Amino acid sequence: MDLTGKRVFLTGGNRGLGRAIMEALLSEGARVYFCSLQAEKGKSLEAELQDRHGSSSVFFRQCDVSDADQLKKTFDDAVSKLGWVDICINNAGIMDERKMEDTIAVNAVAQIRGSQLALDHMRRDRGGRGGVIINVVSETGFKPVYWVPVYTASKHAVLGFTTSWAKNPRMSEMGVRWRCVCVGSVDTDMIHPTEEGQMVDQSTFVIPFALLIEMSEYVAAFLKMLRDQAHDDVIFEIQNGTGGRFRKRQIVDSDGVSNPVTVD
Repeated sequence: MDLTGKRVFLTGGNRGLGRAIMEALLSEGARVYFCSLQAEKGKSLEAELQDRHGSSSVFFRQCDVSDADQLKKTFDDAVSKLGWVDICINNAGIMDERKMEDTIAVNAVAQIRGSQLALDHMRRDRGGRGGVIINVVSETGFKPVYWVPVYTASKHAVLGFTTSWAKNPRMSEMGVRWRCVCVGSVDTDMIHPTEEGQMVDQSTFVIPFALLIEMSEYVAAFLKMLRDQAHDDVIFEIQNGTGGRFRKRQIVDSDGVSNPVTVD
């Protein structure tokens, strides 16, 4: 896929993975509409990026993605500003085990709702132009992680939702492709909890430095996944040193005793 001129809707673009992807897409010639909860920071970033890429290349709107009405109005505004949406990236997420309802609402319900808004807009069998829906999950989407059970549950939900829609036999008629980006640990604020209780057994949490993914590696793999239109697979895994790869996602626990493993 040539990204030049593509119109992108992105949630959670103020920082971290979302901001890195947005800046890369703008550099590739895409136009991006992004939203985030932090209004002041978002407006400042919008002005900065408009200075760099042009006033019609990037737009921001404050949005609480867990609010169904706000999310719909924000997506509709993106369509109004961009003309249409080719690529929807549901990226916004939180990780705080103390906030079970918020975690499920942002990480699961909002991504599902954002996907459905994008699908209704894109599907060719109802007058749309087709497109790609990308849900940014985590490697926790296909394995258990005891430090963050609620967060892990939210990611399992989105992975199941995305792969289920992708199996729809009418998807080629709809002209929509689905992707789930399952990324390992990138060195962002999310993996550095600052308050007690954000994780279970927080004192034991450690990620070996050698497993951390550089932001540049994440961005390069994400763009590689976007450009690849040949794969039918939905899950795109990004781990340190792999450059990203498509996976089948099968959880195998053959003897009922061993830890389950992910295989193709």
